Amino acid sequence: MAKNKKTTIQDLANYANVSIGTIDRVLHNRGKVSPAKRKKVEEAIEKLDFNPNLLARTLALGRQFTVCSLFPEATTSQSYWALPKIGVDQGVEVYRDFGMDLHAYEYSLFDESSFIKNADAILGKNPSGVILAPLFEKESLEFITKLQERSIPYVFIDANIKNKENLSYIGPDLKGSGYIAGKLLNSVLEPSDDILIVNMVKGFENSAHTAVVEKGFREFFKSNAALSNRKIDSITIPSTLETEVSRELTKYYIKNPGTKGVFVTNSRAHLISRYHALHELDIKVVGFDIVPGNVAELKNGNIDYIISQRPVFQGVTAVKTLFDFFVYKKSPAIVQYVPLDIIIKENVDYYINFQ
Repeated sequence: MAKNKKTTIQDLANYANVSIGTIDRVLHNRGKVSPAKRKKVEEAIEKLDFNPNLLARTLALGRQFTVCSLFPEATTSQSYWALPKIGVDQGVEVYRDFGMDLHAYEYSLFDESSFIKNADAILGKNPSGVILAPLFEKESLEFITKLQERSIPYVFIDANIKNKENLSYIGPDLKGSGYIAGKLLNSVLEPSDDILIVNMVKGFENSAHTAVVEKGFREFFKSNAALSNRKIDSITIPSTLETEVSRELTKYYIKNPGTKGVFVTNSRAHLISRYHALHELDIKVVGFDIVPGNVAELKNGNIDYIISQRPVFQGVTAVKTLFDFFVYKKSPAIVQYVPLDIIIKENVDYYINFQ
């Protein structure tokens, strides 16, 4: 490595093939690290001539960097949105000694006013930068207009609003993820089987994420003439309560008994598959993300495929993107797509252990 290039913590992680969190635990001698991983990190530090105190001393003479995050609330520790929060926490912890701190804010996906309230609270702090999941498009546009007026840099994760002044979007190719879901679901259906798309959001028309994913799903079938006549319906359920989900599914299936495949556009596929198992319905399911409920249903055979969007990695990368911008004045790529991993019951344990 050239001597005039500063070695970063990410460089160490790449060299040692470990996570940034592992590097942080070794550098600060906290938490549990296996002897094998510790040896890899120590070898990386030596080989790359890493000086962990150099940047800290430099920044000690400068200012603090306050980052605010605004994500949907994680209703439990097993919810999807607990995962990118873990990533952001890991990233900030790595850079905490370098002058970075975090203020995390949450909004309800079923209450736009909670977004507005927390966005205003962030503006009141006048942060150095913001990490935003813009799932309410209208309210997000109003918020980022105010950020731009104050010259506060911001990055999007998980969902993207194009043609804005965000430093970067970090997350999946939304349309591509829907297209892949269509291909996967089609592979386990008969040509005459009908498909249902389930969106569990409040206000589909104001969802920056869901509409793009659904469009990608439908495009897979439109792109193949032999599949273009397959019946595909969609419903929006503005709740995650199982009683309400059950009621909406019952009403739909009574009128549409030919439904044999379901695509769930977020991480709540387990709510749908549990309903199928309870009512002994042989319906194939594809959904997103390695949350515990989905993993359990995948292992039980009630979900056929899960598409993982690496939410922890999204959070870590968002923090690193802001830090590099603050310190090195480095402009990131406007789009930083994360890999989309296809998970089945035969590889799910390996995938979780690897992560």
